Amino acid sequence: MTTLLICNGEPPSRDLVRRMLTRADRMVAADGGANAVRAIGLVPDLILGDLDSVTPATRRVFAKVPTIRIPSQDNTDLEKALDHCAAEGDTAMIIAGATGRRLDMTLANLSVCWHYLPDMDICFVGEDWYAVPITATRKFTAPSGTTVSLVPFGTCSGVTLRGLRYPLVEGTLRTGDVAVSNVVRGRSFSVNIKHGRLMVLVLTRFGDH
Repeated sequence: MTTLLICNGEPPSRDLVRRMLTRADRMVAADGGANAVRAIGLVPDLILGDLDSVTPATRRVFAKVPTIRIPSQDNTDLEKALDHCAAEGDTAMIIAGATGRRLDMTLANLSVCWHYLPDMDICFVGEDWYAVPITATRKFTAPSGTTVSLVPFGTCSGVTLRGLRYPLVEGTLRTGDVAVSNVVRGRSFSVNIKHGRLMVLVLTRFGDH
């Protein structure tokens, strides 16, 4: 099962949510993400989290939506949602609203995802970009000329890039190494790493791949 998860960061547009739903089996709102879903006139299949950010108006509108309160303050609402979905057997997550607004939450959300790989495929999505954390080989499709950037989370070795303007063979990327603004040459590219954790950011609309 693939779940679309809406978090409480920068709210996605209705158009973006519609595009993401074409690739998801259900939509879950993590805490205040429910407010964003209500604002675009849609209804989630489930709301969960510590529920401290869901407004009274959203609670009233979504009174019949299944809701799970997880009061623990030891993890973020994103982690609560990922834990719940993993326990239900989800194998893929499309996550919107995980970035923006608060820098600390943006960095936290992009960091905790590694605990769920490789059992769960994860894709973070914004209005004109998407980001995929990888630990092995991954192939992508994207329009020619699309910008691709790589952000290592720790040392990544055996990095090989194909289909990009600036290729790399068995290279090493370390935390702080600049690997931004590469460019797709055709309509596809691949990234392979033998060891490490690498975030691949593709600067194109979700769905254009």
